[in-house]
Amino acid sequence: MVTFSGPLRTRAVLLLAVACSWLLSGCAPRPTMSVSPDFRPTGGVETVYVVPFASALVPELFSETAFNDFVDLLSGRRRETGITSFVILKEEVKEVDPAWLARQLYISGDIWSYVEDSGCCTTNIRVKARAYLHEPGRKEPVAEIFVPLEAFFDHDRSTVERERDRLARTLAREFADRFAVILAPRR
Repeated sequence: MVTFSGPLRTRAVLLLAVACSWLLSGCAPRPTMSVSPDFRPTGGVETVYVVPFASALVPELFSETAFNDFVDLLSGRRRETGITSFVILKEEVKEVDPAWLARQLYISGDIWSYVEDSGCCTTNIRVKARAYLHEPGRKEPVAEIFVPLEAFFDHDRSTVERERDRLARTLAREFADRFAVILAPRR
């Protein structure tokens, strides 16, 4: 058996901690995007409707910030996508005429699994979200984006409110970047 003492023990523990963090970070969920192979961005579509994302046990301010930033970022990328406008559906989906909605290109999504683990000195915030692109006349979404995010911070360097806001805006940017790619006209 090998035993370490003094500075050698400290280095061994540090190396073990680094190796474990590499292994664990390799197992962490990563954003994924899947697009139906037969989906082609529809030329001439002027409006994409965006259904407010459903959220379960997620702070309201977090989900509102993520959703509103997402729509704002998409609207700012209209030229890239060839879409004239992104319009938020104000009513609940169940209140919208299903026949009308089935004829529209629209985005829907969910935010869930929001967890804040706080200790005396640090906090870890985790959240998962998924968004879908629905094409007119199809029952199943033509694109799905899954984004798991995590923020770990020291209370001396930031606050829960600031990191919560930063994570919501990061989620919005992740979705907007991926939808811009999906909706961009193919050349």
